[in-house]
Amino acid sequence: MTEESTHVLNPGVVASNVLTARWAGAAGGRGGQLVLSGAAVWPLLAALAAGAEGQARKELGRALGIPAASALAAMRDVLGAIDRGTGVHPALGLWLSKDVHLHSAWSAALPANIRGVLSGRPKRDQAALDAWVYKHTLGILDRLPVQLESNTYLVLVACLAIRTTWDTRFTDGHGVPRSFASGPWKDRLVTGLQAESEDLTRIAVFDTPVGAVTMFDSRGVDSVDVHLVLGPTHAAAGDVLRESIVALTESLPRRSGGELLPGDPAPGVLVADVPCERPRSPWLSVQTVSFEVAAKHDLRRHGELFGLMAASDVSREHFPGITDSPLAVGPARQHARAMFTARGFEAAASTASIMLYGMSRPPSGRHTVRVIQLMFDRPFGFIAIDRPSGLVLMAGWVDEPTPHPDAADYEVVREGNTVAVKSRS
Repeated sequence: MTEESTHVLNPGVVASNVLTARWAGAAGGRGGQLVLSGAAVWPLLAALAAGAEGQARKELGRALGIPAASALAAMRDVLGAIDRGTGVHPALGLWLSKDVHLHSAWSAALPANIRGVLSGRPKRDQAALDAWVYKHTLGILDRLPVQLESNTYLVLVACLAIRTTWDTRFTDGHGVPRSFASGPWKDRLVTGLQAESEDLTRIAVFDTPVGAVTMFDSRGVDSVDVHLVLGPTHAAAGDVLRESIVALTESLPRRSGGELLPGDPAPGVLVADVPCERPRSPWLSVQTVSFEVAAKHDLRRHGELFGLMAASDVSREHFPGITDSPLAVGPARQHARAMFTARGFEAAASTASIMLYGMSRPPSGRHTVRVIQLMFDRPFGFIAIDRPSGLVLMAGWVDEPTPHPDAADYEVVREGNTVAVKSRS
């Protein structure tokens, strides 16, 4: 959230953000490419918790962060918050076998027009639900993240898609590849992006338990902000993402660009007063890379985090509030994908649960101007937030930038500490 948009969040949004932070911390511990959406899981857990009893209800309630009795109302609040945003496209679907009869108290509390009927033919049903996912993720994803079986009695699916363009466009160096002089991406020919702005509030430095974290707000023209996040080099990806989500969503104290001084330590930041020919306002130069990340998650691998330990036990009945049929949670997975380019940001997540049955220096002059350079030249995180509600829509980690499509036509030339990219022709 920007400083101007700070406000009190509703309980469902707060709880969803907490789940996203915990999940990012757990999933990011292994490093590597990562993208996930707690906002596309939390509504499903809320629906399950509302119909559960016994140990399953207790575990799902702990995972949700709110009482199971209020889960459906909070779920509607979260879905409503996403639906009111622009640039964000949510969808919730429920399919059930003809043999399953839902209790009206549970089904009536769900959003209208989300129910479908399973034919009992797995291949036919799989194709239909794959098409539904493709439609509701704007073509970013093309299939359901779970495989339907003959004993599938009920399927809950939540989709979330983001498509926005930048308020301030990045440039890509006229198509010439970018290379970095040092770090893990040294001498790699990548698609480099650069943006400049006189709005110094778009950069912020937070002091977190893992150290200083620098964030840049890539603001969409819609209601989506995508924050690029750079933490200390020694910190694990999951720790940086978790603490960054907490810092953003809980509006913790920050130092904005206007408060940064030359020599201030912050990841990726260089602040300097440089000479210029005429007076001008301080400005920010951001250099980053284009990226595309995709990930597949098995929610039951983090069964305790999502409250699915007891609910996955097929030997017991857990959801009498949903139906009299004995149901347990079977496969529960999420597929997610995100793309960051000079033009904008696209991302989507589909979650399903089956119930079984380089800056240029200004010329010398008489004046000086405060310049803040921010460089994302090593692995970093990203957090997409719905600006009006404060809901974290997507979070991820970029371990590998997008290779430049014309890399074979260029070469990296080093002269001392200077790096140049030249055409081979």
